[in-house]
Amino acid sequence: MKRLVPYLSTPWLAVMSATIALAQSPELKTPPSTPPTQTDKSQAPSSGYRGLSGQVAIGEPAPGFELTRSDGLRVRLSAFVGTRILLCFADRREMVADYGPLADSLGVSGVRLVAIARDSPRSLKAMAERDSLTFDLLSDPTGEISAIYGSYDAGTSSIRPGYVLVGRTSLVRMAILGQRLPPGELLSITRYALTGL
Repeated sequence: MKRLVPYLSTPWLAVMSATIALAQSPELKTPPSTPPTQTDKSQAPSSGYRGLSGQVAIGEPAPGFELTRSDGLRVRLSAFVGTRILLCFADRREMVADYGPLADSLGVSGVRLVAIARDSPRSLKAMAERDSLTFDLLSDPTGEISAIYGSYDAGTSSIRPGYVLVGRTSLVRMAILGQRLPPGELLSITRYALTGL
């Protein structure tokens, strides 16, 4: 297992670092998995996927999806194979509005930012044009895809903030769910997940 970097100051970063180091360890043949949990069907996203709840595990394939982008085109996760992507989950588009500079910095590191929010493609397009955003904005109006990734809060019927780094072969490399990170911290953590340093 890789050593943790001494300057890690916050507990969640230290825990995530240990998780990333474990995922990069050659001794790890299969990632640990947790049995799926049952949820109250009356509080799940409102569509044919009632009762759907999931989670992602580092080292496992990222769940596939097909969502509508801000330009109206349908996009599947498989379209990103061969590219590292950082999925950013948000309940409202305003929560990712300040990620423009982050997307540029991630691009230098070879990572493409993809934001997933509940807003309609039309409202996502309006924000992208207004703020000159160049990263992908995908609409998840029912919260189904967010639920698959474990980023749906059934208690409040909302998408929780979360970040999932998906590698070139569609394997999950990092997952942070339930908290919104400032762009600078998210950039540092993503770079750490890529290098392990």
